[in-house]
Amino acid sequence: MENRTASSQDLLEVLVKGQRKALRHSRIVTLICLVLAALLVIVVLTTVPRITAALDRIDDAFSSVENSLGMLDRLDTALTSVEGAVGKLDGLTDAFSAVESAMGKLDGLADTLSTVESTMGKLDGLAENAEALGNAAARLEEMDIDSLNRGIRNISQIDFETLNQAISDLSAAVQPLAEFANLFG
Repeated sequence: MENRTASSQDLLEVLVKGQRKALRHSRIVTLICLVLAALLVIVVLTTVPRITAALDRIDDAFSSVENSLGMLDRLDTALTSVEGAVGKLDGLTDAFSAVESAMGKLDGLADTLSTVESTMGKLDGLAENAEALGNAAARLEEMDIDSLNRGIRNISQIDFETLNQAISDLSAAVQPLAEFANLFG
C-alpha cells in the first residue's frame, strides 16, 4: 500500500508540475497577445493621422485642378465671344467699302444725292453700332485677359510635388498595415 501511496504522490507531483507549466505557458501566451495588441494599437494610432493628412493633401490638389478646369471653361466661352465680335467687325469692313464706293460715285452723279443721303443715314447707325461693338470688344478683351491670367495662375499653383508627396505618404502609411495583414493571410 505504501508503494501505491508513493506512486500516487509521485503522480500528484507530476500533475502539479504539469499544471504549473501549463499556467506558465498560458501567462506567456497572454503576455504575447497583450504585446501584439499594444503594437497593433500603436501602428493604428501612428498610421491613421498620416493617412488622413495624405488624403487631405490629395483632396486639396484635386480641388485646385477642378478650379483650374472651371477657369479654362470660362476662358473658352470668352474666346468664343471674341470670335463672334471679330466676325461682326469683318462685316463692318464690308459696309465701309460700300460707303467708299458710294462716295466715289457722288462726285459725278448729282441725281444720286438722295441715295447718298440715305446711305449716310445708314452710316450713322453703323458708326454707332461700330462704336458699341468696339466698346464691347474692348470689354471682352479685358475680361478674356483677366480670365486667362486667373486660369494660368490657378494652373501654376497646382503643387504637383505636394500631390506626389501625399501619394508617397499614403503608400508609406498603408504598407505596414498590408505587411501586418499578410502575416495572418
